[in-house]
Amino acid sequence: MTPVNSMGRQLGMSLFISLLVPGVLAGQTAIWWLDQRQRATLATNLRQETVSVLAALSPGANGVRLERQALDPAYRRPLSGRYFLVITPQARWRSRSLWDTQLEAPLQEGLSATLVEGPRKQKLLRYRAHYQMDGQLIIVVVAQDYAPQLEDFTRLKTGGLVAWILLLAVLAAVQQGLIRRGLRPLRQVRRQLKQFRQGQRTTLDKNVVRELKPLVEEVNRLQEDTERQLRRSRHALGDLGHGLKTPLAVMKNQCRTQLLALSPVLADSLNKQLSQIEANIKRALGRARIAAGATPANRFTPAEDVPLLVHTLERAHDRDLNLKIEGSLPPALPLEREDMLEILGNLLDNAYKWAHQTVILSLQRQSAALIISVTDDGPGIAPSQRQAVLARGQRLDQQVPGHGLGLDIVNDMVEAYGGELSLDGNPGGGLQVQVRLPLPPPRG
Repeated sequence: MTPVNSMGRQLGMSLFISLLVPGVLAGQTAIWWLDQRQRATLATNLRQETVSVLAALSPGANGVRLERQALDPAYRRPLSGRYFLVITPQARWRSRSLWDTQLEAPLQEGLSATLVEGPRKQKLLRYRAHYQMDGQLIIVVVAQDYAPQLEDFTRLKTGGLVAWILLLAVLAAVQQGLIRRGLRPLRQVRRQLKQFRQGQRTTLDKNVVRELKPLVEEVNRLQEDTERQLRRSRHALGDLGHGLKTPLAVMKNQCRTQLLALSPVLADSLNKQLSQIEANIKRALGRARIAAGATPANRFTPAEDVPLLVHTLERAHDRDLNLKIEGSLPPALPLEREDMLEILGNLLDNAYKWAHQTVILSLQRQSAALIISVTDDGPGIAPSQRQAVLARGQRLDQQVPGHGLGLDIVNDMVEAYGGELSLDGNPGGGLQVQVRLPLPPPRG
């Protein structure tokens, strides 16, 4: 999952939760309000019921008595959901509808805030009223099954929650579409940054939305500053290399001309030391250039750079050799162009020197590495001598032109990149040199 998509999902989830929680709280509040309104309405009805029960009471010789025929038939039908309890100083009556269940009187007058268990697990809402008859206190308690209303509230709450979640799902889908549309400029900038990293562009497109223009301008300015600094550093290294190369060349020339006549041994020793100094300077400058890193302006592009290098080597050696390039050359790579040309130049130069008829070049990009393979059909190198040929300044045949530092320099540059160089025999005869250079892993 890309960071932009992840941000979109996080925004969508945050919005979904931010709407779900208030919606649930609002629904719960609405259910509570409906419950209170329903109870207030039933309280009025229950108060009227206490009056109807009181009307069934009449004074007698032995006190107050209850005329059951005057009661509502619901009070005589078992488990009807409507019940009463009458308490006087001399007697206590309860409705037949209670059957064998006892009804507890609320402690305070008016509607009871708590529901009690009734017959068949009914939820009873109770109302208590006080009256006076013949100087006696009459307590009338009426109750009604409130379970149907609770079930209605539960269904309403469940239905409302499901409807709200479905509505939020639709809103989330619409919102995701809007977020993806809004983040499209970020994806465009991200693609351009990837192209920028791979060397396919040198600047970001300034034709972006207003909110991203400051970011794009700062990245472009940073790139320009980096290019400028690296350009100055490379010029300084080039000046240093040229500045040292001339005095060394003069000293080596004097060794070959003047000192050689006076002391051949001293001239040969001094010439070797100067060659070693020259190789060390070249190696140090190469490492410094590698440390500077590659930028989009100097990325190695095999499809463009390798044919030019091969053409130059063919003209320099002027031999009737068959150079084969296996596979297709990869596009721009995050490697410094000058370093890669020097590595390939040395490898191909050695192959041209030793090959009889054929040189094969292969460049393959893997997920995290570039594999370079140069194969020739020359005499090859014995396995026991392959490690020695990589030692500084070593050559196996002094008759072949060259300073003998080619593979040594390549090995140093490969090590500076954190890669590996290996020498193997060619099954058809000759030598195969393989270089493995690590590459930054591709990003999604």
